[in-house]
Parts: sequence; C-alpha cells; structure tokens
Amino acid sequence: MTQVKAWAGYLLPKLGQFLFVVVATYTLVFVLVHFLPGDPLIAALAAKGGASTVIDPAELDALRVQYGLDGSLWQQYFGHLIAAAQGDLGVSISTGVPVTEMIARAFPFSVQIASLALLFGVTSAVLITFLAYAAPWPWLRQLLLQIPPFGIAVPAFLSGLLLISVFAFSLGWLPSAGARSWDAAILPAITLALPVGALFFQVFSSAVLEAQNSPFVFTAVAKGVPPRRIFTKHLLRNAMLPSITILGLLIGYLAGGTAVVETVFSRDGIGRMTVNAVLARDINVIQGVVLVVGAIYALVNLLVDVAYGFIDPRTRIGGGLPSRARLGAKK
Repeated sequence: MTQVKAWAGYLLPKLGQFLFVVVATYTLVFVLVHFLPGDPLIAALAAKGGASTVIDPAELDALRVQYGLDGSLWQQYFGHLIAAAQGDLGVSISTGVPVTEMIARAFPFSVQIASLALLFGVTSAVLITFLAYAAPWPWLRQLLLQIPPFGIAVPAFLSGLLLISVFAFSLGWLPSAGARSWDAAILPAITLALPVGALFFQVFSSAVLEAQNSPFVFTAVAKGVPPRRIFTKHLLRNAMLPSITILGLLIGYLAGGTAVVETVFSRDGIGRMTVNAVLARDINVIQGVVLVVGAIYALVNLLVDVAYGFIDPRTRIGGGLPSRARLGAKK
C-alpha cells in the first residue's frame, strides 16, 4: 500500500505536467496562427489559388464553417481543443483531406528516419566514449573527445548536401531522395544523427568520465579488471540516469530536425508536411502537427520520468526531483 501511495504521489504531478504541456502547446500555436496579420482563411485560399482569387462572401462563410473557422476566437479555441481530444484535427484547407489522415500517412516516414538517427547517434556516442576511456595516450583521448561536437557545428542542410554529393551522385551507393525504399532512409538518418549523437555524447561522456574517478572504478582497476568490463558493468550503469533524461529531450529535437532533413532529401514526412503547410498558411494542418508532436514529446518525457522511478527509487520520495536537480545530483 505504501508503494502504491509513493507511486501515486510521484506520477500524478507528472501526468499534470503532461496535460499542461499538451494544452499549452495547443494554446501557443493557436494564438500565433490567429494573431498573424490578415485573415487566415483568405490568406490560405490566396496562397492556394493565387493573389487574384475572388471568393463570394456567402461562399467564404460556408468555407469558414467547413474548416471550423467560424464563430469567435474563444469558440474556435475550445471547439478545436474538444475536437482534438476526440481525435478530430480538422480538414486541410489546401488539400481538403482530414488532417488526422495526412498525419497518419506521413508519420511512419518520419518515425523511420528519427529512429535510425537515434540509433546511429547513440551508438556512435557510446562507441567514441568507450574508445576515449580505453585510449592509452592522453592526446588520443582528447582527439576523440573533440570529434562529436563537429556534429552540432555543421548545419544539417550542409551535411545533408555533402552526403548526397558523395554517396548518391559520386559513388551511387544510396538514393538521394524519396521514401519508398529502406535504403532511402540511411542518408537522412545519418544527417540527423550527427547533431543528435553530439548532444547525447556531451551528457553521456561527462557522466562516464566523472564516474571513472570513483573509488569503485579505482578498486576494479587495482584488481586487474579489463577496461571493457569496467565500462560495460560499472560506468554504463552510472551514466544511465542522465543519459535517459537527454534521450527524452532529443525526441523533441528530432521532431524539429526532420523538417530540414525531409526538405533537403525531398522526402515525405511530418517535417516536410509542416513546411508546406506554413507556406500555404494552412492553419488546421499547422495546429494538428504541432499538437501531435507536442503530445509525443510530452509522452516521451512522461515515460522517462516513469523509468526514473524504476531505476532510482529515491526519485519517488516526495514526488521526485526536477530534471535539472537530478542531473546536478549525478554530477
């Protein structure tokens, strides 16, 4: 019973944070798109049909009802929020297709490159950290530690164009565009993995190198335990908590990063769909995509908090600690 109360006290505030993030995300994007200069429906129709588009006022009123843009701002706000809670994200002004259906079609393509990017980035960060830990010379360790930050320094559009030029046009090993074959996801995933791996590396390597100076590692070294065993058995476990936290944050980064990568590689997905919606002033698609991405980001962070509760039961005491405090405690 005590465990149930501890879990309830720990999880209820997290669930409240999840709902707050989702509603706040929806509110922010609603305010932004509705307070831009001009009528959003007329702007979207002009972007679709050209600046010379002429629409009858009666037809315009009918279109407002069709796309859920009639009534006051409060009526639209609560009407869209209630409909979204029921799974209805409205109809695209540009295509006339339900936004839910558009997102369902594009979502698997974005998940494919985001998952591969996370796998490539995390694997390379762990491998480089291990090589730096096991390096016999200090200069080699410092050299390895300086490699991952290049992933953040180089913009995604530039690294993507370089990868296309080398592996698609020069060598012809991989396709440069499209999303219909499995190998078409490799170059976009590598492009996205460079900054993702660099961000993960900053937290993971710091945790590992700090744990390296711990007494238990000193004892293991004195006993003659091989570096690979010390790394996998002791250092990985101690670096797990801060690494899980940064993984949750990287999900949000991946959601934004797909917009650039999918545009560079002419690839279908949530990111490219969002760029097209912004250019067409299609506010129903913009609101729907941002709400879904925000909900996924909040859900991932909720799962991270639940994982924290399992990995370190001390975080459940008193409802857990804020993320930054937890990271600081590990440092």
